[in-house]
Amino acid sequence: MAQQKNSRRRGDDLLDSLYNATIKLTDTIKLTDLTFQQIAEEAKTSRAVLYRRWATPYELLQDIYNYKAQELFSGTFFSQLKDNGSLRSDFLQLLMLFQNTYEKIGAEIINNYYFLRTQDKENSQETDMHKNAVNKYLGAMEKILKNAEIRGEKLKNVNHVTLMLPFDLIRIENLIRPENINEKRIISMVNEVLLPVFLT
Repeated sequence: MAQQKNSRRRGDDLLDSLYNATIKLTDTIKLTDLTFQQIAEEAKTSRAVLYRRWATPYELLQDIYNYKAQELFSGTFFSQLKDNGSLRSDFLQLLMLFQNTYEKIGAEIINNYYFLRTQDKENSQETDMHKNAVNKYLGAMEKILKNAEIRGEKLKNVNHVTLMLPFDLIRIENLIRPENINEKRIISMVNEVLLPVFLT
């Protein structure tokens, strides 16, 4: 009876159950080995429920990590940015806000998302949220640099690839040495990497 009852769940209740079951399974099963059969058994539902929504476990995983990581990619934390009086202080604030959001979501969620992105060689599964995130990140950087220019700080001319450097830098740090991410490390990234790149 319990199996039958669970299979009749609908809407958000069913979706949450599927998401939670999948995330639980990823603790012990490699993402590339995950199957709909395993997910259905964990969520106490049928494979047909999964196939009605997703063609493959990969697509389900994409949806999960898009949902879980949406705060990071939506850039809502940029609303907390303010003019702190120097490019150095503005960069410190930016990286601290990014890191706080990253940690709130959880490194495992974010890292799994990036792993899935590396499996999509043709970028056929890249979501609008991820594409729009780049524009929002660039916009935040342009605003920070505009404030620096108004204050009279001497800036180098940089392209969009360089404008993404603060975000690429801290994401790489989180991927390869997450145990070292603290205020001291962020200060070092700003002083030794970002300021020499952006200031003349």
